[in-house]
Formats: sequence, structure tokens, C-alpha cells
Amino acid sequence: MLYIKHFLLGSLLFGFSFSAFAKQAEISGRVTERSGEGVPHAQVYLSDYKWAITDSDGRFFISDIPANSYEISITKIGYQNYSQSLRVDDNQELVLSIILEEIVYEESPIVVTASRTKKELEDVSVPITVVDKKEIDGSGSLRLSDILSEQTGLNIVTNHGTGVQIQGFNPEYTLILIDNQPVIGRTAGTLDLMRLSIGDVKQIEIVKGPSSALWGSDALAGVINIITEKGREPFSWNTTGRYGSNDTYDASSNISFKKGNVSGRIFGNVNGSEGYDLNKRTIAPTVPKYDNQTLAGGLDYRPIKQIGLGISARYYNEDQRFKDVTDQLSGSRELDGKDAQEDYSITPELSLYLGSKQLVEAVSYFSRFRHKSTLNLAATGNPHFSESFDQTLNKHEVKSSTFWNTSHTTVLGLGMNVEGLNGEIFTNIPNHDSYFVFGQHELDFSDELSITGGFRFDSHQEYKSQLSPKLSGLYKPSKFLHVKASLGGGFKAPDFSQLFLNFTNPIAGYSVFGSTTVKDGIQMAQNSGQIAELYVDPASFEPVKAEHSFSYNVGLDLFPIDGLHFKINGFRNNVTDLIETQRIAKKTNGQSIFTYVNLNRIYTQGLEFEARIKPSSIKGLRVNAGYQFLDAQQQITREFDRVQDGVVISIRKQEYVPMFNRSKHAGNLKIYYTLERLGIDASVRLQHRGRYGFDDNNVNNKIDNNEYAEAHTIINTSVAKRFMERFKLQVGIDNITNYQNGEYLPSNPGITFYTQLNIKLY
Repeated sequence: MLYIKHFLLGSLLFGFSFSAFAKQAEISGRVTERSGEGVPHAQVYLSDYKWAITDSDGRFFISDIPANSYEISITKIGYQNYSQSLRVDDNQELVLSIILEEIVYEESPIVVTASRTKKELEDVSVPITVVDKKEIDGSGSLRLSDILSEQTGLNIVTNHGTGVQIQGFNPEYTLILIDNQPVIGRTAGTLDLMRLSIGDVKQIEIVKGPSSALWGSDALAGVINIITEKGREPFSWNTTGRYGSNDTYDASSNISFKKGNVSGRIFGNVNGSEGYDLNKRTIAPTVPKYDNQTLAGGLDYRPIKQIGLGISARYYNEDQRFKDVTDQLSGSRELDGKDAQEDYSITPELSLYLGSKQLVEAVSYFSRFRHKSTLNLAATGNPHFSESFDQTLNKHEVKSSTFWNTSHTTVLGLGMNVEGLNGEIFTNIPNHDSYFVFGQHELDFSDELSITGGFRFDSHQEYKSQLSPKLSGLYKPSKFLHVKASLGGGFKAPDFSQLFLNFTNPIAGYSVFGSTTVKDGIQMAQNSGQIAELYVDPASFEPVKAEHSFSYNVGLDLFPIDGLHFKINGFRNNVTDLIETQRIAKKTNGQSIFTYVNLNRIYTQGLEFEARIKPSSIKGLRVNAGYQFLDAQQQITREFDRVQDGVVISIRKQEYVPMFNRSKHAGNLKIYYTLERLGIDASVRLQHRGRYGFDDNNVNNKIDNNEYAEAHTIINTSVAKRFMERFKLQVGIDNITNYQNGEYLPSNPGITFYTQLNIKLY
């Protein structure tokens, strides 16, 4: 009995010791795509007990797991959620191999412009619109200006090129990016959107409101980021050809590939037209004959899972030819004109995945834009006028993204811009170097509430340093209602033209001077007897300062039923020191002299409404409608004399008046219908712009009744037939109502027709 008692006691002690020192379980594994490539930064949850984030190769590890039953779930933006039940025993070492299925997004694409990190559209807390590939193809648009003209809250304006107006700001206040890098080559502040082909575009992201906290100067009104297609399939090749009115032609070819850890793309486009003339009383056409070419491409390579290398490049050139006449009192002479421009850039990139929580990205961007304009006497071929413009921008940036856990993400970055400019129409141009640092933190309190805060500090050798703050939040009280709010500051530094321009148009005869050259320019014009009347004393002008804006946006996303989405956004922008063109003198030839000045204050405020309808009862139908109400006012100062008690006293009165070139009402309607069984796609798209003040004829800075441009509506339509899985034939009519106005809207030629054929060759 004693032996039995000792045996039982020993067994009990051994069992106790074993259980006390038993090793807990471990789970490791790899998360991949179907292709076998690892999925980095996926979030792995073990019920509510523990979690991990996959590294750059998709691997994860969770230790110290007590024996129990668990639910393992894996989430990653762009992939379907994964879940699996597990039973874990002591000492067990589970090794899992998990494949995530990619999602093809239709209603909630992935965007990067709003936060400089990848986020689902419905999780972004600032006003943003995404134009996807399906809408671009359905509209038949060729150039960036075509597709932007059909978006809510955007107006296309023409001033030294075709630009875009956002929330009441002129084109120079919107930053245009291609794959996160700025496009240079603005003329009088306008980046001509006709330069940009969209044949290789995956989606266009439009962020409304000041975005200087992320992107710096030129983003005071917002950012438009063009995201190009990348190689994701083993091989893909499609080509498109188009011919239309005014002998307009367009042909493009897009090749992409992916094999192992190498992917790439090549895109080519040729585009041209015979131009058109909306004013037969002049020799010069409204839009001259032109031909342009675009070549772009990129290559990405992952030598090991922790390192990503990439390089992309783009080249564009255009030639224009036209007839014109000199403007001389003794009689005009015919001229042969030629404009030539080219734009090219190259962007090397490096990505380092430092474990599962750290991503470091370094990018350099080298770009150059050149433009040359010549006028020769037609009778002799002798030169009459020539000017050139040569701009360079070299940008270097390092950005670090830290994924602390599933609720906290921090982005920090720093960099520098080196700008250069040469041109006969500029005077005394110094070097323009600037340095910047930015930071942002995203905090997800829960699935329902998130807040993002950030800043950017810019230091420039010519201007005062700028600090741009940002704060935004997103609240989802239910699946039917999302609330967004944001506030932030923006700035725009004066550009080369606003400071150093010294230009006289050789044909029309008007002159434009920068704020640092206007005094000398007026003095020279007076000495040569060219001034008929001075409206403002040139001695009162000072070099223009950087403009500043502080913005508020509050929006609602409503999802009352499946297939119905309402978006409402209210905004207010308060701007100080806005730079505007001001007419300061009249010349003896009847033309004017202009310069740039800081207005005291302006504000733009308004309301945007969008409805997206995709009824389940009518398969293949999509309806998008939008409306914008805009109130844009500028502060002006009026001076007048008044006799009071027999004494003349001078009165200065400040008041707000509506700004020129801003429509109070604008809207659009887009209807798309796909008849899948017949392979037919059809669309009707309507855009309306209300009347707006066009020209300050009497120089009183106010819009008088005879200074309004008329309201107009433009309707575009297209029908496409798909057949044999590789071919799509599309025909379209733009501007069915044949609206024309060469003075207010010279970029619109009236009614046009086109035929387009797309072929998939993979």
C-alpha cells in the first residue's frame, strides 16, 4: 500500500510539473495571392485574443497561444476577407498557407491622393471624387479636359490653355499630378489639360479643398491625380484608333506585362487636328492645326521581397501651325506662326519593407518643359517675333510609413525642390530652391470613427516659410450614413510670371508685367509715348506675397437602399492675399497693360450634391447626377469724395462683390446603359453652366449687367458595340445642341462626330 501511495503522489507531482511548464502553441504562416506572391501588411486576427501584420513576403507569426478553439481572420484592402476555425493544443506549432482573393472594386476603389496612403474610397475623410476606367471608356474621352468637364463641381475655363476650376478657384490653384508627381509647364498659371492623354489611365482622383498639408504649393484649391495602368497580367495589349470632325485623329497602344518579380508597361499616343475657327472675321484660327505625340512607360522589379525598385518616364511633344497678321497702324502684314512644345520626365523609385510595420520610400523626379513660339513675315520669311520658355523641376523625397497596429498609422516625409526657368519674357530670375517636411497620423478609434491629422512645413529661399495644417474625421453611425468633416490650410507661392514677367503680345499689342518688373515696364512705356491713360499709380505696387487659404468641408454620404448613393458636401474657403490680374493702364493702340496684385480677401462657399443610382430592377443602368451652388466674393475698396459741411472729405469703403468667371449654378447628368446580351454600351451626358461675369469692361471691379457670359448646356452621347470578345466599335456625337461661343468658350468647336475602334490583342 505504501508503494501505491508513493506512486500516486509522484504521478500527481509529475503531472502538475508538466502542466506548469507546458509550452503554449504557436501559429505561423504565409498569406499570398493566387500567383504565389506574398501579400504584405495584411492584418491577421486570432479571435479577439491576438493579432499580427504580415511582412513584405506575406509571412506572420503569433506565439504564446493557450490551448483553445479560435477563429483566425485576415483582412487587407483590395482582397476578400478570409476566416477559418482552428483548434489549438499545447505545444502545437501550426503552419498555415492562406490565399487571398483579390476584389474587383466598382463602388469603393482604392485611392492614394487624399492621405498619401492606400485607403478605400468610403474610408476617406476629405471630399474626393474618383473617375474609374469604366467611366472613362464609356464617355469616349481622349484628353483630361474632356472627362473633367463632366464632373460635379468642376468647370473648364480657357485662359492660355484649357484649365479646370475647383470650388471657385482658377486653374493655377489646382495641382495636377501623374502617379503622384507634378506636371509642370503652366502658361499664365494654366496647365493646359489638352496636353494629357488618358488612354493609359486606370482612374482619376480629384481631391477638393486645400491639400498643401500633403502636396505643398499649387494645391490650394485641390489636387487631381492621374493614376496610370500598371502591369498586373502576364501579358496585355490593346490598341485604339479614332477619327472625327475637323479631321481630328487619335491612335494609342498600351502594352503591359508581369512575369515573376518583374512588371512593366509601355504606352504610345498620337493625336492631331486640322483645328477650327469660330470667328471668320480674323485670320488667326480659334484653335490652330496641331499634332502631338505621347510616349510613357515604366518598369518595376523586386529583387528580394524586402526591396522594390521602379522607374517610369514620360515624353510629350506638340507642333502648331497657323496664320495671323501684325497689328500696325500703317497696315497689317500676314504672318506664318509656329508653336512647339515638349515635356518630359523620369522618375526612379526605391521601396524598402522593414518587417511588417515599416515601409520607407524614396523617389526622385526630374522633369523639363520647353516651349518656343515664332512668327515670320509670310511675304519674305523674315523673323517678326520669337520667344522661348524653358522650365525644369527636380524633386527629391523620402517618405516613411509606420503601421504601429491596426489602429495607428504614421507618415513622415521630407524633401526638396530645385526649380529653374529661362525665357526672354522674364527679367532677373533668381534660383528657386525649396525644402519641405510633412507628417500625418491616422487614428482609427473603431470601425465607426477615425481621425487624421497632419502638417507640412515649406521653406523657400525667396518667400516666407509656410506651415499648412490639416485635420479631418470620418464617422459612420450606421451603414446608411457616413459623416465627413475636414479643415485645413493651404498656400500658393507666387510663380515666375507673377513676379518676373515682361511680355508684350506681338499681334494684339497688350502687355503684362510681373509685380517686380511693372514699375520699370510702365516707365519705359511712358518714355516711348505708349501710355494713353493710367488707372493706378505704379508706385503703389509691391511684389506679390504668397496666398493663403483656410478651408472647411462638411459632408454626408447616404445609402438609403441598395443601388442608391447620395453625397452632400458644404464648403467654405477663406483666402487672404489672393493674386489676381489687374488692368493698370491703357495704351495708345487701344490695348491694355496688366500686372499682378494681392487682393485683400476673398471667400468661396457653396454646396455640392451628387446622386448615384444603380437600380437592381433595371440591370445595366447607371445614373449619376450632380449640382453645385457657388458663392464666390472678393473684397474691393472704393474711394470717392464727399462734401460734408462745406468740406471735401475722402471716403474709403470696403465691400464684397461677386467674382468674375464663377457660375453660381452648375450641374451635370450622366446616364450609362449596358445591354450585356447584345454587347451594347450607350451613354448620354449633360453638363450645364449658369451665367457668369466675363469681362470688366469699365474697370470698376464689379460685374455689371452687360458683362455676363450666357448660360449654356452641352450634351454628349455615344454608343458602342462589343463583338468577338476583342473588338469594340464606338460612335459618338459631342455637343448635340451645337452650342458655340468663340469669346466665352473657345475650346468648344460646336457639334462634332467621331468613330472609334478598340482592339484587345492579348
